[in-house]
Amino acid sequence: MSHLIDASAFPTGDNIDYESEEEIQLLAKLTDKAWSFVRSYRWTPPIADLVLAFGIAPMIGLYLMRFAPGGDPRDAERWVVVGDLPSMHFETDDSPTPAIALRLYCAIAQDWADNVLAGRDLSDSYPIPVAPTPEHAEMLLSRVENIRKNYIPLA
Repeated sequence: MSHLIDASAFPTGDNIDYESEEEIQLLAKLTDKAWSFVRSYRWTPPIADLVLAFGIAPMIGLYLMRFAPGGDPRDAERWVVVGDLPSMHFETDDSPTPAIALRLYCAIAQDWADNVLAGRDLSDSYPIPVAPTPEHAEMLLSRVENIRKNYIPLA
């Protein structure tokens, strides 16, 4: 049985060190983007909350999506990544912390890009909603490298 992610160390409104009003607005837009993304799916049980785990707006936001009680306890929450990159949601089972969740996002994205560049079948890759072109794959790999180098150490 999976254990719920401890979100007590996640940034919240009072303990986020905002540098400017613009930063607050960009983070709010990122959160709106996350809500729009998760609401584009039908969830059972429904979404109870979306908790910011890590964010540098507008580049990347990592959220913990929690579901209302009533479903399988192993499926009580999922990670959601949005920003200036392909949005994605995935299980929390193998990624109990924000840093590990970002590593998993990178691995999933790199799988897609590597398969595109090698001309392999994408049926087992996460469905990235862009044309599977070498240009898109290279752009995604560039973002993955940026996340690995600059954001995971901060998470």
